[in-house]
Amino acid sequence: MNGLEELFEKAAAKSGIQGKWFAARWQPDIATGEVLNIGVGFVSNDGELTLRLLNEFGRLECLFDSNNAAFHAELACQIVEECMRADPQRRGNLLAGVTIEEQGFAQGSDNEGIIGRLYSEVVTLGRARPTKGKKKPFVPVSRDYAYENLRKQLKKRLNLDYEKHVPKDPFREVNDEFGRDRLYLPFQREHGVATLASAAYADPWRVKSHLWEGFRSVETALKNGLSDEGALFVVMPGEGLSTDVFKTLEHQFEEFYAFVKRHDIQIESHEHLIELGESISNWCQAEAA
Repeated sequence: MNGLEELFEKAAAKSGIQGKWFAARWQPDIATGEVLNIGVGFVSNDGELTLRLLNEFGRLECLFDSNNAAFHAELACQIVEECMRADPQRRGNLLAGVTIEEQGFAQGSDNEGIIGRLYSEVVTLGRARPTKGKKKPFVPVSRDYAYENLRKQLKKRLNLDYEKHVPKDPFREVNDEFGRDRLYLPFQREHGVATLASAAYADPWRVKSHLWEGFRSVETALKNGLSDEGALFVVMPGEGLSTDVFKTLEHQFEEFYAFVKRHDIQIESHEHLIELGESISNWCQAEAA
């Protein structure tokens, strides 16, 4: 290696990861023209997408004094996730009121650090609300946030086998007698596919919705012959829930767990993402039954 090549190599190491970032913006009411940032994304120079979308919608409920705003904001986040996973270079209007805007250059030591910094600066709705008293506030965990965290873990755990088990696009399309559908299947192994769902919310309806969406992805994949076996990995809620909500979610998950097992689908759940990442890594590397 000559001196010039060595100089370039050292400079590249110092600069870390480079790329461009974008903001996901949502217009709650087209008549008023108000626009809110609901997420950020970073596309590295090698084309890898890191995405973080609004996870907690409590501030929206206070801002608009309505649950409808939170519901529509979550739908907007789901649209952004699906569209950007399918095409990280897509910009402009995704549909009326939901827009992706290019923001420019960004760099950092790793993707998570970059996206975390951008999110904290741009998505003010995502900042935790102050709570009175000493009780630790409940922190929801979205599927998208969990997925990005788990990808980072699995790159280290799976090493050279990472791309074999974690496809670049977590969605797969099927077209059967019921029409075309996009299934969320972010993990795979020989003869097996797995999905990710989050039950880490304080709203039982949202938890039920996310769990059943995860089950549907795996069941549809199996029925359409995409794989011989399936698994469902679930993020469980942490501390801070009220006793009544915790009991409701506990009962709900027990019923769901039994239902999934009756369909011969593997299901594993953890509160901590490190433990969930270990379970997914073990599943990926295990031989199919």
